[in-house]
Amino acid sequence: MIPEKYFSVNGIVLKCSDFSESSRILTLFSDEYGLIKVSAKAVKRKDSKLLPVTQPLSFGRYQLCRGKNDLHTLTSGELIENFYGISKDIDRFTAAGEMTGELLKNLVPEEPEPDVLRLYLNSLFTLCYSEKEISFVRPVFTLRLKYELGFLADPEAVIKKYVPDANKVTADVLEHIINSDLKQLYGFTVSDDIKRSIGILAEMVRSEDK
Repeated sequence: MIPEKYFSVNGIVLKCSDFSESSRILTLFSDEYGLIKVSAKAVKRKDSKLLPVTQPLSFGRYQLCRGKNDLHTLTSGELIENFYGISKDIDRFTAAGEMTGELLKNLVPEEPEPDVLRLYLNSLFTLCYSEKEISFVRPVFTLRLKYELGFLADPEAVIKKYVPDANKVTADVLEHIINSDLKQLYGFTVSDDIKRSIGILAEMVRSEDK
């Protein structure tokens, strides 16, 4: 619940849609309030200073006015990061879109998920600024997301349910993905065979959303 009339959040735009010739509705993933809907009025005008903070994947500081029916109004904003590098690579842009889709499918509106926000931002930074392969980032994101949201149990139970014949290396990698500090989540390398194993596991987990 958002009690204040005026409030500020750090957040990232997961989705935006036009609702007039000059205005947008944003789906903002915020640190304190989780998913919220925001009305961004007149931001598509050429002289609008708020256009940069209303683009998909824009992460910033947003000042909002609480509105009726869970639709809040953007009053000002400051861009922190726009992940521009992702937009220049179609494959990484597609991967970011898939990750965003997973969030939208699994998050509950106005339920704070600060660790999930950190996971998402860290994953976008990895896609944007590192040379990590998409085939590595995508399954790691999925598996950690499902764990953070309570859909996956401990690593041993996950292995037993999905890949009972997995080798010890795969089990150790899954242990890292699920339990490591988020800052260290992508700080390891594995063989192509292990990447494939983790990718197959993540796809099996994602298939349960369908």
